[in-house]
Amino acid sequence: MIALPFALSVALAPPGSPAARAGASPTTLSRRAVTTAAAAAFGLSASSAPPAWAGYVTSLGIETTKPQDAEKDDDLLGSKAVQASIESLKGYKEAALALQAKFAAERNMPLIAVIRKEFDFSKVRDSLNIATAVFDEQTQLTTDRIARSIIYDLTELEGAARLKKGETERTDKKVANVNKWFVKLDTDLATLLSYFA
Repeated sequence: MIALPFALSVALAPPGSPAARAGASPTTLSRRAVTTAAAAAFGLSASSAPPAWAGYVTSLGIETTKPQDAEKDDDLLGSKAVQASIESLKGYKEAALALQAKFAAERNMPLIAVIRKEFDFSKVRDSLNIATAVFDEQTQLTTDRIARSIIYDLTELEGAARLKKGETERTDKKVANVNKWFVKLDTDLATLLSYFA
């Protein structure tokens, strides 16, 4: 074991250095041989090493609660504030579908002002927070994720609807992107509302 560090220092030393000359002999080991020997000695062979999964998340440990398994506080669910918030969410879903229909009829219509008027982010967020407060902590992990998706959908919808300065028409690609976010928004709102059924 004592010879291994010496062999490593000799094998890894630059040619012509005192360490390399001190170990120079007809039987001097190559760097690869010394490295392989050292790895084998310490049990670090490449075949026994597990594969690297850097940056790859296999599971965040978040369990999704299904709508039928959601636990709700019935007293809180019956309150005026929560019922008003649920109705607001239903209204946002209807407004999104109506706006999508208008957009289908006129693909170059100005959307950003309408999106900001129909979906005031602070009001949408308030409705989401008040409505989802009726669920137990485990269910809230799921509903909070859906609520964040809804806000994200609105942000992306606004971004997709934006026309560059001087542009008056949307390309087919832009239209498809806007429609993608309309569909995603509708899906996420429908999913959230299914927890209140």
